[in-house]
Amino acid sequence: MLRRHSSFIRQRRIAYIALGIMVLLLILCFRLAWIQATAGIHLSFYGGHSLKEMSARQRQEGIAIDSGRGQFTDRHGQPLTGGIVWTPVLFPDVDGKAAMHGQELAKLLHTRKEQLLTRWKGLQSPLIWRDGRGEPVQIHPNEAGKLLKLAPSLIELVPYAQRYTNLPNGRQWLGFLYERGERAGELPMGAAGLERTLEPLLSGVGETFVSRSVDAQRRPLAHMPLRVSAPSNAHYPLQVQTTIDLPLQEQVEKLTESNHLAEGAVVVLDAGNADVLAMVSRPFYNPAHVDPQQQTDWSNRALKAVTPGSIFKLVTAAAALESGVVQPQEQFHCHGAYGKYGLSCWKKEGHGTLNLEEGLVVSCNSVFAHLGERLNAEQIQAAASALGLSRTVGWQDRNLAGLPQFRPLDHEEKGAVFGSHTNTSDPGVRVQTAIGQRDVLVTPLQAANLMVTLLHDGQVHAPRIVKRISYADGRTLLELPAHAAPLLKGGRSIHTSTAHTLRDAMEQVVAQGTGASLRNKIWRLAGKSGTAQALKNGRPINHQWFIGYGPIERPRYAVAVLVQNASTRAANRATALFGQVMDLLAQSS
Repeated sequence: MLRRHSSFIRQRRIAYIALGIMVLLLILCFRLAWIQATAGIHLSFYGGHSLKEMSARQRQEGIAIDSGRGQFTDRHGQPLTGGIVWTPVLFPDVDGKAAMHGQELAKLLHTRKEQLLTRWKGLQSPLIWRDGRGEPVQIHPNEAGKLLKLAPSLIELVPYAQRYTNLPNGRQWLGFLYERGERAGELPMGAAGLERTLEPLLSGVGETFVSRSVDAQRRPLAHMPLRVSAPSNAHYPLQVQTTIDLPLQEQVEKLTESNHLAEGAVVVLDAGNADVLAMVSRPFYNPAHVDPQQQTDWSNRALKAVTPGSIFKLVTAAAALESGVVQPQEQFHCHGAYGKYGLSCWKKEGHGTLNLEEGLVVSCNSVFAHLGERLNAEQIQAAASALGLSRTVGWQDRNLAGLPQFRPLDHEEKGAVFGSHTNTSDPGVRVQTAIGQRDVLVTPLQAANLMVTLLHDGQVHAPRIVKRISYADGRTLLELPAHAAPLLKGGRSIHTSTAHTLRDAMEQVVAQGTGASLRNKIWRLAGKSGTAQALKNGRPINHQWFIGYGPIERPRYAVAVLVQNASTRAANRATALFGQVMDLLAQSS
């Protein structure tokens, strides 16, 4: 009886084990069927590649030659990013064949034999060969055949998408890419400029990969050519057309170099709609090699607010006319020293008797000190806001292309008129503010846009740097039309008559005032100079400005020039550079 019972238990256990094995086999079969059915669909679980692709790549060695990131062009379609260069890719040398022609190969690859062979010997995966600066080596067409013949299958020439040229420039508005070292395998992301603000649109859908088939010992299969695999998507990568005129941008950059501009910015806007045609920031930066910890070069000076000095007198004049605290022909008397607040005019002997427009033409501190005492803080602030200062003015929109806030200009500062803790009831504070000192801060972009505002009788436009975003097949994804900048709540535009008065004064600034050195330029010009006193590391320095437009008869361009941290004894170099930029624009028109 016991034997029968024991036998029954054994049989039952065997049945359970068999049943369990059958269940496991069924689960495994179901799992394999699911993978076969869905592996081509669920790509994101496998780094963007199907299992079929992954299995093929196990028998291949390859490298990414294009990240699939969206590209930028200028207003005419000229590329700003994504140039193609033919560059060598070194594949692992399993049999040590490279040493046979090491000297000749090293010469063609612009390196030393020892360095080349040592690097080659240690290769575990394909390598794009780069020069000492980290740039892919470009092979001359005359040398291509010889290089491939010396190391068949060990070297291949591929079309590599080089995002930036390895040269310093003043296009900080474009930005740069940041390698995410802590997240291996992920593509670089935009760290500044348009690369950062448009990151969600630029990231693309996958890399273009070039590879070759190998055997079990990783030797190349001679009958198998290189294979290029790319995402099959007609929409991506996207193309971003900017408003920048690349030839003009390059020429203005050269002007800043020939003028030895160490720190500052130049902004050129289309006077018709405030499109950014050129925006140069000094010092230059190299987008291919940026240290994010060093902000002195990749920071865009055109969007950073600094003390404006006398160019702010245009705002004070507008505030005085709008509030009615001055009549255009009212007479003021400048004796040199103002007699209060330690203020004096830049002309020690004084300007004598003059009216508001004359005071603006010769940039008389005494005239604007009087206005500062008459105006209250609200009137000065209102005029500044109405003219597009103390607020961001760059083109922006909400809920566009899936972005809650679409603002292409990266880290644009809004500037200021008064400090948050400033006692604006103090007349001395308002006097300093009226001449563009103390807490007043303005960006070169705002200063250039101020000229556009006055040319449009007080309507503030929103400077645009992105014009259109297109799919890879050329169809338009987004059209970004030029538009006016919205007024702040409770604000209003200045009167047309005020804009006319200020424009007349700026014409006289060049005809007979502080901008008289511009009288012999190709075009008749109008503008306003400024010199702001500031401190850098406890040392007195000046920020030199000139803003203006031309030609007077039919204004086409508005320009702002800022020379930062100049010696207090130096002449206004901004005026001379402004004139050169305007001559450049006249010659290219």
